[in-house]
Amino acid sequence: MKHVQQLFRLLGWLMVGLALLVWGQPVSGHAATLTNGIYQVPLKILKADSSATSTASQFFGKSAVVRVNDDQYTVLITSNGAQYIKSMTVAKQPVTKVKTAKSQTIYQFNLTKQTSPLTTTFSLTTPLGAMNETARLTLNWGHAKSLSSSTATSDLIAQAVKLIPATSSSSGIKVPKTTGTTTSTKTSKAAKTTTKSEYWRYQVLQGSKMAKSEADQYYTDVATVTPQGSGYQVTLKVAYAKSLKLGSRAVVPESINGQQPQNVTYGQQGKTYTLRYAFTVKRPSQLTQKLIPGRIHVTVPAMNISQTFPVRFRFARSGAADQAAAANVSVLPQNKNAAAPATSSVTTSSSSAQPQHKAELPATGERHGLAPLAGIMVLGILGLGGSIYVKKH
Repeated sequence: MKHVQQLFRLLGWLMVGLALLVWGQPVSGHAATLTNGIYQVPLKILKADSSATSTASQFFGKSAVVRVNDDQYTVLITSNGAQYIKSMTVAKQPVTKVKTAKSQTIYQFNLTKQTSPLTTTFSLTTPLGAMNETARLTLNWGHAKSLSSSTATSDLIAQAVKLIPATSSSSGIKVPKTTGTTTSTKTSKAAKTTTKSEYWRYQVLQGSKMAKSEADQYYTDVATVTPQGSGYQVTLKVAYAKSLKLGSRAVVPESINGQQPQNVTYGQQGKTYTLRYAFTVKRPSQLTQKLIPGRIHVTVPAMNISQTFPVRFRFARSGAADQAAAANVSVLPQNKNAAAPATSSVTTSSSSAQPQHKAELPATGERHGLAPLAGIMVLGILGLGGSIYVKKH
């Protein structure tokens, strides 16, 4: 009996020793004993609802720099996607910008203990509208590496700058190749005609809803309608900020009114990239008979978006002799069943004898098309896009 008790006692000590051995090993995300100083801690951003890596990870460095000062943890992370991040929170506290270095932005947040994962929210600015997304930021405390015994703020920031790769600019992200139809970039000869053009107000609607598309803010709202041969050429213009770092061909038109886009021209105006393209109609009145369907290929390189989406164009009932008059044309409510507003007159500036134009957009009854353009922001983002405003020209 005595031998049996000794055997059980021995097995008990073996189990305790094994448990201590296992528990003593560093486990990803678990607390580690860190004395005061500065540390490099492995960082990863996961999707909000799974253990998969979020596409937001490409915007952030693979390590955080952490200052431990008693029970305070000051965490610095770096990002090459600051132009897309309007605001960010980690563990329900706002993240603040510290400085910009080597084309990256250093962000700071504070903790009172070694916690991971941390719920992270992003308010994003994207070329096609505002987004609010959620992810999980993980810190592998068990693999923290000591960088310095200092707790000075200047040393903390200096260590964060050291971790930024030499080639860290977001411009290094490769732009996915578009798959749209190749279009000509020859300048339109229609502008050389002596026949006077008209200007028509329009809206860009979603592909499947009678609601304004996010793309509407990048189209300049007024089309130029110019007589050409036996018909009329309708020219549209797109403009977006260079600061978005999307490149000069972020939007590629693939079709418009059942036609291949004509006279596709890319250019620049100050701080914006521009795109012009055209289609033809036999008569301007055809612009108001139905919604004009179109397809555009959108590329957002930093978010891995390269896809074609449907849009529809809704034109006013008549044109104007100058752009200013056309731009003042009122628009119909977005609700398909809403009553049309009372018409108003638009007097052109060329002559008081010019005929007056009714300032309203046509009623529509076209069937729904494909998924709305705004829906693309769900794809390829963070689970990662605040609204962007580009001044229309």
